[in-house]
Amino acid sequence: EVLTGFKPSRFSLVRLRQENHGPAVARNHGMAASIGKWVLFTGDDIEPAPDLLANHLEAHRALEDERWAVLGNISWARDLAISSTMRYVDGVGAQQFSYYYMKDGNEYDYRHFYTSNVSVSRRFLGGEFGGFSDAFSAAAFEDAEFSYRLCRRGMRIVYRSCARAWHHHPYDAATFLQRQVACGEMAAVLIQKWPWTRRILGAHQVTRSRVRERMTFGGRRRKFREAELQLDVLEKQVVDLALHHETPATSAVEPLLDGLFRYGYLKGLANATLSEASALRLSAYWFTNLVGDSIARFRTELERRDMDKEADSFGEILSLTPEQRTGS
Repeated sequence: EVLTGFKPSRFSLVRLRQENHGPAVARNHGMAASIGKWVLFTGDDIEPAPDLLANHLEAHRALEDERWAVLGNISWARDLAISSTMRYVDGVGAQQFSYYYMKDGNEYDYRHFYTSNVSVSRRFLGGEFGGFSDAFSAAAFEDAEFSYRLCRRGMRIVYRSCARAWHHHPYDAATFLQRQVACGEMAAVLIQKWPWTRRILGAHQVTRSRVRERMTFGGRRRKFREAELQLDVLEKQVVDLALHHETPATSAVEPLLDGLFRYGYLKGLANATLSEASALRLSAYWFTNLVGDSIARFRTELERRDMDKEADSFGEILSLTPEQRTGS
């Protein structure tokens, strides 16, 4: 509705509309309608800097090779209140974007084709039959899968930090855990298409953990079964603990977020590849080990920062996991 009355004088604007069938279908629709030399992929929650297009264009002209894709920078929107989760997943955790570890001008692999701010030659894109795969029902790994196919044909990705955009998508521990589960489920789709990605996407952890879980006996096995019976309750308690430390943003909670989000990704991967009963059993195993360990590290971090009262006030939650509650 906003775009209907907008009539730009400096460029042509084509408005496209379709039923919601996921990001892959939408991007393919946009690619098919594009007419310029270069295509910039972005999102509906992305605010471009005034010079975004100019910086992408300048980078492509300097590279003089249509096989290069230019990746721009994405930061949290300047008017957003940054939560501990947002600080972590775009910082040392890098579960959303890896900019914390990236350097301007360096080349990166297919996993860094972030379709929130990346540009590539329209002609080069046109050589990849089918575009983005519509097998990905959620916004996760559909860009990496398309990028992988493009890189097989010679595409290379360079990072240009001056091509800036801002992300208007707040997260907290609860919503990002949901995202991680969806990412795990979509990773399974990518693995099915390209089996050699199993290790880099963590599928080997599913196989290894199933073996270890089956080889566990006695008291430890009982702990896994206890967690299996109350997994939803345990998850909520740990998420509530993380939510309590969202604002002001603090790095103290990062040990907890680390285990929680790794657990969420693996849970999604198991959900998509195993039977319901097997996935639940393995999720309980991961919760007990990954999240149990992260709770212990979180308590240690609180004590190191002389935040003992914080630890004491959440003592019940901090001892919730079977690993912590009954001992090793």
